[in-house]
Parts: sequence; structure tokens; C-alpha cells
Amino acid sequence: MELLNRITDYLIDNELKLATAESCTAGLIVSELARVPGSGQSIDCGLGVYSPQSKNRYLGVRFDTIDSHGLTSKAVATEMAAGALNNNDADVALANTGIAGPNPGDDDTPIGTVCFAWAFRQDGNHHYYCETRRFEGERNEVRLAAAHHALERLPHYHRQCLEDMTKAEEENRSRQAVQRAVVAQLQARSEIDAQHEIERRRDFLCRIMQESGQSSLVLGISGGVDSTVAGRLAQLAVAKQREKGEQARFLAMRLPYGEQKDAEDADRALDFIRPDEVLDVNIQGASDALLKSLESGGMLFEDVHQRDFVLGNIKARQRMIAQYAVAGARGGLVVGTDQGAEALMGFFTKYGDGACDVAPLTGLTKGQVRLLGQHLGAPGSLVNKAPTADLESLAPQKLDEVALGVTYEEIDAFLENREVSRQAYNTIVTTYRNTEHKRKLPITPD
Repeated sequence: MELLNRITDYLIDNELKLATAESCTAGLIVSELARVPGSGQSIDCGLGVYSPQSKNRYLGVRFDTIDSHGLTSKAVATEMAAGALNNNDADVALANTGIAGPNPGDDDTPIGTVCFAWAFRQDGNHHYYCETRRFEGERNEVRLAAAHHALERLPHYHRQCLEDMTKAEEENRSRQAVQRAVVAQLQARSEIDAQHEIERRRDFLCRIMQESGQSSLVLGISGGVDSTVAGRLAQLAVAKQREKGEQARFLAMRLPYGEQKDAEDADRALDFIRPDEVLDVNIQGASDALLKSLESGGMLFEDVHQRDFVLGNIKARQRMIAQYAVAGARGGLVVGTDQGAEALMGFFTKYGDGACDVAPLTGLTKGQVRLLGQHLGAPGSLVNKAPTADLESLAPQKLDEVALGVTYEEIDAFLENREVSRQAYNTIVTTYRNTEHKRKLPITPD
């Protein structure tokens, strides 16, 4: 009785309501606890579920789980505890499934083997713990020992649950602090006024042109939403400068490598942007020539994939070489398309598309860039186009999200200080730290 009294007091002191899902003990756990006067205030219900069908019917245990793990398994016990917790008003659920005897299980599970699960409901979340034990004795001795063991371990796992929650809360606070710091560093905001941002970023380009004494803006147009929006902002900026009597022009550049697979999207973007001038420069010859010169000079690659990766970065840098050549000849500034999502993931080529004089999309999430595109009146096919850097010849039109290992929806949520999955958080933060060098100036001696 000492155990039963102690567990009853623990349930009452911690304001816990108990439900049981019992297979081999067949209701013995709740029956034993009911021997204590006053224990009823801590007992919600007790279910005796022997057959696979009853486990499925009353507790939602999946037949696939039973087939994969067997009836006497921690997986089945856990699903039993989950069902007991989900289907009742309890705060804690005990479940067991095992072989009390006199015969071993169909899969030769030894007599006396019992799998247990304890489930706790805390702050709307469920926490599960499980273990397997083997008891000696006759059938009813095994059943009684299993029932008492389930009760005996309840306080231990409840305290473990509370400790895990405290640890999880501390880890969550730490993750939130890191997330807020990164978001602040990248100047991201959770909410924007689209029209205000359009005007603010257009005026930013006007101001930089005025302060720098440059009279033109230069930008490569790929046909994606980023260059479409940045290009339209650039054209609006030079138009405003001309209204003030200043000389200003926007030069848009087509920079394909050979034949561009989505050339029609680039054409649609240019039709929407209406730039003052369009230059069409194919970078394939220069890119291939440099790669050939490297190989002629003794450069060896591990395999075709490494070679293709290096060529991809050459393409990105060759495009920037062309833009700076034009900017130098026309007294211009090179406009970059880097936004908050790409900055966060370091998803740009260092000194390639990451090199520019002005970055009007800084701090915007991918969704916010799309929002600006909508307000500017860009074609929906461009606004909602799946992003691709398209630098890999061996994997043409490879989607950004495939390369990143995380979706733009998750990246945007991170930048808006919203909760993301642990996996997404780890991927984003690890990638951010690994690409820190891309966002900094060259390292210099102390």
C-alpha cells in the first residue's frame, strides 16, 4: 500500500489526472490505485485493450505499427499512451503491452517481457517516455509487478518531463535570441507597407546617384522576380532624376550563357521594366575561355561536378565583369538584386552576383519582394516564378530551394522572427554562419 499511497499523493499534489491503457495488466494498474481512498479524484479512466483490433479501435494504434514492431514493443506502447491521452481528459497516461505467460509471444518474446509508455500533457504539448522490463514469476505475479512498476516510474518520468520542458524553453529562448540578432543584422522586418517601400527604395537609388555624381544605373535582367523588381525600381529612379532636371539613364543587360532556357521570362521582364537601353551580352565565350585557360594552365578538377560548380561561379563573376565594364564606360552604378533571404543563406557568388554598388532590395524577404512586384504591376508569371540561379550546366534550372535544403517560406518565416522547425532553424543558422565571409569585407591584419 505504501507505493499506492505515495503515487496517489503525488498525483493529487501535482494536480494530475490519470488514464491507463492496459494490455497484459488488463486494468490492474487503475484497479490497484483505486484501493486508496480518495484516489478517484486523480483517476480519469482505465482501458483494458488486449487484441490488436481493440488497440486500434479505442486508442488509434496503427496496424502498420503492430506489424512492423510487434504487439510487445515500445512503439505500440507509445501509441497506446498517445491514444489514452488524446481521447480523454487526463494529464498523464500509462500504457503497457507484454507477455504475462504462461506461453511466450507469437514472435518468441520471452515470458515476463513488458513494454511501458508514460505520456504527459503539459502546456498543450505531449511528452512520451518508454522502456522495456522483464519480470520473473507466474502470470499474475508478472501482471502485478508490471502494474506496480508503471506506477512506481510515474513520478520519475513526470519530473523528467518538467526538466525537459525547462531545458526546451531555455533552448528556445537561446534560438530566439540568435534569430533576432541575425534578423537585425540583415535589416529584415516582419511587416512592410509595399507602396512606402517602393518609394523609399526608389528614392534611395536617386540619393545615391546624386551623392556619387554618377548618371546611370546598370543591372542584369534574368527574368526572375528579384531582377524584375530591382530593374523597375531603377527605371523609376532615373525617371524621377530626369524630372528634377538631372541626367540619368538605366541600362538593362541581358547576360545569357549560350541559349537561355527561360529567355521569354527575361523578355517579359524587360517589357515590364521599360529600361532606357538594353544591352545583350552573351557570356559563354568569355566563361568557357577562362575555364579552358585554367585547365591549360594545369588546373585539375576532382570530377565533372566540381568542374561544373567552378564554371557556375565563373559565369556569375563574368556577368558582373560585364556590368562593371558598362558602368565604367557610362558613369554608372551597378545595381544588385541581393535580398534578405539570399543574404541570410549566403546564396550568391562572392564577387559575382554578390558584388554591386547599390542593393535596393536589402532586408526584404522573398515574399516581400513578390509583394513589391505585385504593387508595381509586374506579370504574375514573373512574380510567382520558382527561383533558380541556373548556374549549373549539369543541372539546368535547378531550383534554389533544392540547392538550399530549405524552403523560401521557412526562410521568410525566420526573417520575420516567426517560429520555424528545428530542422529548418539548424539548416538556416548553420548556413548563415558558414557563409559569413561572403557578407564581410576582406579580412585584414589586426
